[in-house]
Amino acid sequence: MHDYDIKNTELISITGLNKVKDTRVLIVGLGGIGGHLANHLARLGVKTLHLCDHDVFQPSNINRQLFSSVASLGSSKADIVGKAVQGIRQDVKVVVHACRIENLDSHIWNDIDIVMDALDNVKTRIYLEDMAYRHNVPLIHGAIGGWYGQVGIIMPGSRILARLYQGKEQGPEAILGSPTFTPSVIAGIMVGEFVKCMQNDEHALIDKIMMIDLLNHDYQILTFDEPNERKERL
Repeated sequence: MHDYDIKNTELISITGLNKVKDTRVLIVGLGGIGGHLANHLARLGVKTLHLCDHDVFQPSNINRQLFSSVASLGSSKADIVGKAVQGIRQDVKVVVHACRIENLDSHIWNDIDIVMDALDNVKTRIYLEDMAYRHNVPLIHGAIGGWYGQVGIIMPGSRILARLYQGKEQGPEAILGSPTFTPSVIAGIMVGEFVKCMQNDEHALIDKIMMIDLLNHDYQILTFDEPNERKERL
């Protein structure tokens, strides 16, 4: 075990930590939530971090996006975040994809064990859920809006995002805004759920969505019936 990991063993079992260190993660979206995810997962020591975002940093990002700064304005989010997290741990392989997820080379999916959804629009989230289903990869979802957020672990075929966002063209962020603090909280919870997955923890939010109200400290968990297409596939 590397000295980097000593403090993590107080919470994560050696078996769980070894699984973390053998996991290849794709983060889609490197803004408010995604930057914090990249930071946390690099410090956990995952095997590979694939970072996907087509956008560049803008002044409006500085309030909440971890790797945004005056110096990074106009620069590729994927490139800036990739360089930053590679400097955290040299034993983590960082692969940068400065493109839209729709344009990601299909062979990349063969090098991924789990996907992190840090997007900010409904259409692309549904596309990502569909790709995770096609490639049989679990998807950890996170979204924010104002004081509110949501987190869940979506197993292939559950189609939870398609059902959750049915009839909606915008998520909560577009309506309620993106404050400084909410993205980091939601990212931390997502990484906690990732660790639970690695340890096969019965408390993991598998095929559930936790709705988080930071203003009133109210947390509710939504459950979903298993869709027919998943039953048929199983």
